[in-house]
Amino acid sequence: MRTKWTMCAAVLLFLSAAVATAQTPGNAAQVAEKESHPTGVPTYEGRVEGDTIEDPFVIDDLPFLGSGDTCPFAHDYDEVCPYTGSAAPDVVYRYDCTHTFMVVIDLCASQYDTKVFVYENEYIHGSPIACNDDFPGCGPNGYRSWLMIEFLQGNTYYIVVDGYTSDCGVYELYIWDFITCAPCPAHAFVESEPECIDPENDVHNGGCNSDPPVFDYLEPSEDVIDFCGTSGTYSQGGGNLRDTDWYQIDLASESEIEFRGIAQFSLRIGFVDGREGCEGASGFYSYIDVQPCYVAELIEVLPAGTWWLWVGPVDFAGVPCGEPYACELTGYTTVTPVENISWSTLKALHR
Repeated sequence: MRTKWTMCAAVLLFLSAAVATAQTPGNAAQVAEKESHPTGVPTYEGRVEGDTIEDPFVIDDLPFLGSGDTCPFAHDYDEVCPYTGSAAPDVVYRYDCTHTFMVVIDLCASQYDTKVFVYENEYIHGSPIACNDDFPGCGPNGYRSWLMIEFLQGNTYYIVVDGYTSDCGVYELYIWDFITCAPCPAHAFVESEPECIDPENDVHNGGCNSDPPVFDYLEPSEDVIDFCGTSGTYSQGGGNLRDTDWYQIDLASESEIEFRGIAQFSLRIGFVDGREGCEGASGFYSYIDVQPCYVAELIEVLPAGTWWLWVGPVDFAGVPCGEPYACELTGYTTVTPVENISWSTLKALHR
């Protein structure tokens, strides 16, 4: 059960920002290959309501939670986002917008490989106002669909629940009005970097993406450690880059560390092993992706030494600079269990 959080270019030196894979903590991605796994056989019998834009299911108010099975419906619509050649059955919902606001359309709890797209006022093939097939962190393998778009007062919106290739099955459609979900607690540590600085000029917390590497240091505490910042994506040198923030912790002994984050954008958080410096950091020790306004959580038993907490967007485009995130850390409680040493001295050992 997913819950919302209620708490108020170079890449790793040798991993350049030009192209990044899902396993590297860098800051620039290609359409992935995937297989079709149909979950049912279309039957079509007796289906009228919801089958087309002329006879849609009507959403009276938001938030809305609806479910059903697309398999008995006909294939009427398809859009490219980014995969082509879909012939999956689809279901249509209509919402008449009474005021302007941001809306989230969520199919992450569905049981098949979904696709969703939205038309404004009328059906024009090839011209949806939004479309998504896969969204990182949404359902198994990220093969479910998630959108955040603006609905404008006075317009009618047609939401089409579709599938990848011929896939169909049981879906859960959750639609809600979007609110700010990543407030920064008053006592939190706030990152030192201004909005979206390219790695070559980031002298704040660009981590191993900067030369020389630079990090925001977190002080150990017996309490939960809250830290906040902003991120985003930008274009430079003909490529798309993302702003990545790196925070350093120095563990005096093996510790169970809990790392959580929430953001206004699709968020990735990860642990990077810093015990051999940037030269020895070839990728994430572990990471997790989630959609906006959902909690990312990593719990790992980490050996003693230097570790970096990586925070940034999943995507390489579409996130305006300055979008907020908020994180918390537990388990980073003592400087050393055996001797009294100042924090500044300990930090100097790892510079």
